[in-house]
Amino acid sequence: MPSAVCQSNGSDQNKSPLPEYIQEFFLSDAVRNQERGEFQLTVGLDTRHTTGTNTTVKMEYGVTDRLQVGLDLPYGVSEEENFENSSGLKTMNLGVRYQIIKSDAPFALSVGIDSGVPMSSGEEVEFQPTILAAKSIRHLQIHASAAADFELGEDKPGLEYNLGSVYPIHRFWIPTLEFNGRNFHGKEAFYLTPGLYRRVRHRFEVGVGVPLGIGGNASTGIVCKLSWEVGGHESE
Repeated sequence: MPSAVCQSNGSDQNKSPLPEYIQEFFLSDAVRNQERGEFQLTVGLDTRHTTGTNTTVKMEYGVTDRLQVGLDLPYGVSEEENFENSSGLKTMNLGVRYQIIKSDAPFALSVGIDSGVPMSSGEEVEFQPTILAAKSIRHLQIHASAAADFELGEDKPGLEYNLGSVYPIHRFWIPTLEFNGRNFHGKEAFYLTPGLYRRVRHRFEVGVGVPLGIGGNASTGIVCKLSWEVGGHESE
């Protein structure tokens, strides 16, 4: 069975923690923080018919069992940039996330904020507050998230919302399914994203997802992710 995300403590001490099935979804985030002293490295490759290829290096570190910091370096054409026809290393994203409720009763809950720091001239500072919730129903796990993207100089924020599910069918094979909605610069895009993760070894996993454009300015493509964790409670 997958290991738990954390040990219960504080107000959650008599409640079951949210099980850890996967480290990352494909187009959305899982409600899961790194443990104290735990470091996670994720490398992603996203290629779609109308946007080209985007690569991402993401690093996350647990300051405490509830608080994590992150660094995200995207290169290529992101979902938002696709609506502007821009590409390259435009911003460096710095993020902070705090897990308010760690248990699975009534649900796990996290909040966070990311800041896009311009890496080239002509780019604006961005802020993205996010709220995430998750709930287990027997072995099925449901994750939901919503984020607003505020950019200086823009009248209306961009919006993204996600609903993801994960159900382990085997110790090493874990399928996922996501619904992803986007609204940037007045243009909408909707995806249905099935995926499959393979746990290659303990705390190391690789997965492939297929974003299927089902509406708006969406296009079909493929997303590959590789995640690796070190540290945390398991190293103590």
